[in-house]
Amino acid sequence: MIDRDCTDSTGAKVAVSTRDLAWAESREVWSNTVASTYCEMDLSWPETGKRGGFTAEVHARGLGDMSVSKVRADPHAVIRTPTMISSGPSEDLLLCLITEGTATISQSGRSDCLDEGAFGFVDASMPFVVRGETEFAQIVLRIPGGKLRDRVTTPVLDEILGRRISAQSGVGRLASRMLVDIVADVDELGDDECEHIAPAIAEMVAAAVAQCAPTPSLSQTDRIHARDLWMVQQALLAGIGDPERTVAQVGVELGMSVRYIHNLFTIVGTTPRKWLYDRRIDRACVLLRTTEYSCAEVCDELGFSDVSHFSRVFRRVTGTSPGRYRTGPR
Repeated sequence: MIDRDCTDSTGAKVAVSTRDLAWAESREVWSNTVASTYCEMDLSWPETGKRGGFTAEVHARGLGDMSVSKVRADPHAVIRTPTMISSGPSEDLLLCLITEGTATISQSGRSDCLDEGAFGFVDASMPFVVRGETEFAQIVLRIPGGKLRDRVTTPVLDEILGRRISAQSGVGRLASRMLVDIVADVDELGDDECEHIAPAIAEMVAAAVAQCAPTPSLSQTDRIHARDLWMVQQALLAGIGDPERTVAQVGVELGMSVRYIHNLFTIVGTTPRKWLYDRRIDRACVLLRTTEYSCAEVCDELGFSDVSHFSRVFRRVTGTSPGRYRTGPR
């Protein structure tokens, strides 16, 4: 059963349930739903489940270039195989947060059990298995891999795949609570509001990865680079509206050389200048869609030297002008 009131042509809102469907039909509907909502995956059910019906439901909502969904289902597994990766490549990361029951995530030779608000990541560009061990409810955040890889060093992000991040304390608890709260209220949010909160979600998730990665598994150099990169990024964001703030000034504040800071950003495939411009454009997109700020006011708010400069950078990053972005499709 597809709830037509909650499904639009862009896929921004989707609600699907297999309740009351026959076994064969429920399997086909759920397989198609999982593939269209996340990525192509094979599905496997326990032998006991194959003798009866199968009930699952998903409610998904777009958040800018991400999506968040809540899933409730009988025990089953989703499997991403090398063949599926070849035929339907994806660079997305899937954050799986279990709110009821238990599930196991497996990737890169690692496997961990999730429950009680704990969450973990799998990378759709590599094989993985997510197995609901019991009847379970989960929140799934689909996030483009590049959105995290330019915020967190690759060794740290790779090390977190297939591992549990606890929701009992620290940044893990904050990230878990934030996602649970967002999903509880997301149906009441407008498209502009969803776009407004998307950058904050990305920053919180990146913080959870950076702070909760299993440091004993990382080399001392990787740990130092991850810590220092995070410090530089936060310092740059703190002065995002100051056009006079330079990398050299940030280096003096943090006791780092400009060359070392550039080397840190090389690890995540970018430069300090481009990284900061990308964050400025992220915020510009939000301001254009959610406020009445003129282009000149957005320019001043985000530290661009002038409107012409802002427009050139915006077009280079987004492929369109600020004016067309504001009035374009949501």
